[in-house]
Parts: sequence; C-alpha cells; structure tokens
Amino acid sequence: MTAASALPRQDRFGVDPEPVPFTVRASQRVHGGLAAGAALVAIGFAASASTSPAGILRWIVAAAFGVLAVVCARALTVGDMLVADDVGIRLRIGSEWVGTRWEDIEEVTVLQRRHPLDDGRIAVHLQDPGPVLGAMPSSTRKTTDANRRLTGSSLAIPFGLTARPSNGEVVQALHMLADARCPVREQL
Repeated sequence: MTAASALPRQDRFGVDPEPVPFTVRASQRVHGGLAAGAALVAIGFAASASTSPAGILRWIVAAAFGVLAVVCARALTVGDMLVADDVGIRLRIGSEWVGTRWEDIEEVTVLQRRHPLDDGRIAVHLQDPGPVLGAMPSSTRKTTDANRRLTGSSLAIPFGLTARPSNGEVVQALHMLADARCPVREQL
C-alpha cells in the first residue's frame, strides 16, 4: 500500500466523493446474437420439415433451437446480475436477489479471465451463510448448491463473455467499495 492510497479519499474541494456502484450486467450483444441465430436456425429446420420420420427429427431440432432462442431472448431482459455499493453486495440468482452487507462477508474472491473465451468469476464468501441461504426459496437454493459445488462459494457470478462488469478493474473497484470491511482478493 502506498502513502497516497492510505490517505482518505477526497476530491479537490476536500469532500469525500460518493463511491461509484459496481455492476455486472448480462451481455446484450452476445445474448442478442445467440437469440437471433437460434431463431433463424429454428425457422430453417421448421421450413424443411415434413411428416416423414426424418421430418419429425427436423421438427424436434427446430423446437430445440426455438427454446434456445427464447432462453437467450429472456437473458436480454435480465439487466444487472450483481450490484456492489457502499452498503454491500446484491446478486441475482435466478429471479431472486440475495444481498448482504460488507460486514457480513468473510471475503470476496475474483477469478480474472484467462483468455477471450473464458469467463471470470466473482465469489462472495459469507461469514455465516446459514441465515442467508436458509431464507431462499428451494429453486434458488438448488442453484446456490450447484454454485458451491462448482466454485466453492454459494454466491458466485460470472463475468467476461456472457456478462460485462461496469469497471474493468474488478478487484480494485470492489476493494474501494468494501473500504477495509472485508478483504477482496484475486484468485490465482
């Protein structure tokens, strides 16, 4: 830590500036492109389908691509997936928002993107996850259990190809918002 970073944050008038909230949003460009492409493929398969056995298989493939198009189009409406501000962090898991204060967080780990097709990850490790996870509906709890098995934390959100952070310096932005109330570290 440098001497300049140890000083209180003040603007040129000597007033502490308001911390800028950090968000992670679903990538509109990626999901829009996938929705449009899947819809075109579904239309192509449906147009070439008939009632023969091979045609029925084409109807099934058309339906599968139609479902993919709907899922991707729905992702366009999601908006924010994570919001961090001076109070704490809120994550959207499915259709539920799960929030916690900085003081209740043991640590936040950030796994940076390693290459262009890789997603990074922000994981929030709670000091006592029981009350937060216990208050969730069962469908959201299933998602958090899968997150825990895959990432080591029940509350984790990807960023990179499928989701865009509001600030490219993820660790630094979260560290500034946490303001020494919990550690924010980069996972190697």
